[in-house]
Amino acid sequence: MAADRIPAMTSLSGTAYESSRKKLNEVLQALCDCGIEQVIPMPKIVVIGNQSAGKSSLIEAISQIKVPRAQGTCTRCPTEVRLRRGDPTSWKCEVSLRYEHCEVTGQILQSNLKFGKTNSKEEVSGLLRRAQLAILNPRKPLTDFFELTEEECYKHDRGIGFSKNTVVLDITGAEVDVTFMDLPGIIQNTEKV
Repeated sequence: MAADRIPAMTSLSGTAYESSRKKLNEVLQALCDCGIEQVIPMPKIVVIGNQSAGKSSLIEAISQIKVPRAQGTCTRCPTEVRLRRGDPTSWKCEVSLRYEHCEVTGQILQSNLKFGKTNSKEEVSGLLRRAQLAILNPRKPLTDFFELTEEECYKHDRGIGFSKNTVVLDITGAEVDVTFMDLPGIIQNTEKV
């Protein structure tokens, strides 16, 4: 096809389509926060595969954030990443915990608990690591995990090896509007998943 016959790209910025899409994404996220997925499964992209297959690299490429890396399995609970387009100069990430599965006796199920927020992409990895530790220690209060250093995170014990409960990252100022899930890698041998 000749270059003069290639249609010019048009921006959807400021159009009725962009406004409708943004409102629809906000409604979908509010429904998820209310626990609608217990009744109706909502559409998502799910990143799943063998351990060390490159899932985290794919997530980093799409979201433009660094996720925690460690030898062995790093992702031990689902992570939902919600990207919302916006002004990159006002980029922010809010992290919350969604407890939908009772994993220890007496655990109270709650839809979304605020965990932390940052305006720095460099701080997301540490915030995510602390949030995962909070999910993996359901008998401990969340406040135990708010200020852990990276070294303390590495040394911290886990009450459970894996969890079905979810760490949720709401990122505003991204280049795309998309929601996806990062699931723990498929492991060939483990004591209990």
